[in-house]
Amino acid sequence: MLKNLTQKQKNKIGLMGATILNNILYMFLNTFLVAYFFTLTNYNYKIISIYYIFSFFALNITFCLLAKVIKEKCRAPIFRMGIALHTIYILVIALLKDKIVDFYIPLGIFYGLVQGFFWSAGHILININAGDDSKNFISLKSILSKSLKVLFPFLFGASIELTSFSSVALVVVILSIIQFLFSLLIQDDKKSNTSKYNLLGYIRYLIKNRAYEMKDCYKIVALDAIINYLLETIVTILIVMTFKTNISLGTLTTVFSLLSILSLFIFQKMIKNNTNILKFGTIFVLLGMFFLLIAINKSTVILYNLFNSIFLVLFLNNAEAKRYSLASRDKKIAKEYIVEHQVISEFFLNGTRIIGYFILFLVSLTNHIVYFKVLLVLIAVCIFLYSTLLIKLNNK
Repeated sequence: MLKNLTQKQKNKIGLMGATILNNILYMFLNTFLVAYFFTLTNYNYKIISIYYIFSFFALNITFCLLAKVIKEKCRAPIFRMGIALHTIYILVIALLKDKIVDFYIPLGIFYGLVQGFFWSAGHILININAGDDSKNFISLKSILSKSLKVLFPFLFGASIELTSFSSVALVVVILSIIQFLFSLLIQDDKKSNTSKYNLLGYIRYLIKNRAYEMKDCYKIVALDAIINYLLETIVTILIVMTFKTNISLGTLTTVFSLLSILSLFIFQKMIKNNTNILKFGTIFVLLGMFFLLIAINKSTVILYNLFNSIFLVLFLNNAEAKRYSLASRDKKIAKEYIVEHQVISEFFLNGTRIIGYFILFLVSLTNHIVYFKVLLVLIAVCIFLYSTLLIKLNNK
C-alpha cells in the first residue's frame, strides 16, 4: 500500500506516527515521572523545578547547535537520533529506579538533549511536509493522541501502583521502537536545502517588514510555555497531592482525554470562523482557576481539569497550528527562513519555560499554599493574554 504513495505522503504518515507516539512518551515522562519524583521526595516539587530548568537550558542549546546542520545538510537522521536517545533515556530511568532523585540534574540535561534532537528536526519536517495543511495535520494528531491517551494513562498508573515505575518503563521502550519504525518512512527533501543558515538575517527581515503576525506568533509560543507545560506539571502536582495514588492520576487523565477527544470532534471545525468558542472557553477555564483559588480539594481539582480538557485543548491545538501555518503563509520565510523561525520559536518557548519553572522553584522554597495560589493567578493572566492573541490572529 505504501508503494503507491508519494514520498511527501510517506513523510506525513511517518511524522504522524512518530509525533503521536512521542506524545504518549511525553505524557509518561512529564506526568508519571513528575508524580514519581514528587512521591520519592515526599511531595517536594523543588527537584522537579530544577530538573526542568536544566532540561530547557539543554534543549535551547541543542537547538542552536543543530540548526545549521538541519538547514544545510539533513533532518531525518537527526530526527531518528532523537528517538534513539529517547529510548536510551527511558532505559536509564528504568535502571536507576528510585535513585533518579540523586541524578535529577544530569537526567534533566539528558532529556533536554533528547528533545532538542527530536524537535529541532521534527518542527522543520512538519513545516516542509504539512505547513500548508498544518491545521488538519495538528487536529488529526491531537485526536489520535488523545484516543491513545484514553488507554495508556490508566494502564501506566495502575501498573506503576501494582508493580513498579521501572517495569512500566520497559513497556515504554517498546513504544519507542515502534516510533523509530515510523521514522524510517521519512526522507529528506534535498531541494529544501537551498540557502545558508542566517539567524541574524531572519531577525533583520522581521524588523524591516514589521511582521506583526509573526511577532504575535512568538508571543503565543512564549505563553504556551506556561499554559501547556508549567500548568501541566502543576496539575499533576495537584492531582497527586489531592488523590495520593498513581491509579487516580491515570484514571483522571484517561477521563479528561476522552473529554478532549469529544471537544476536538465537536468544536475543531468551528474554531477558524467562530472566535466565540475561544471567548466562551476562556471564561470557563478562568472560572475553573477561580475555584482552585478558593480551595484546593478533590472537587475543585476535578472541575478545573474538566474545563481544561474541554476548552484549553482547543487553544493549544489552535496555537500549535499557528506556529506552522503563519510561517508557511509568508513566502520569504517558507522558502528561506523556516529553520530560523523554529529556532526563534524555541528560544521564546524554552526561555519562558525556564522563567516559569524558576518561579515554581521559588514557590517550593516557601512551601506555602498562598504563594502557590499567586502562581495560579499569574497563569490565569497568561491564559487571558493567550486567548486574546489567538482571537486576534483568527480574526485576520
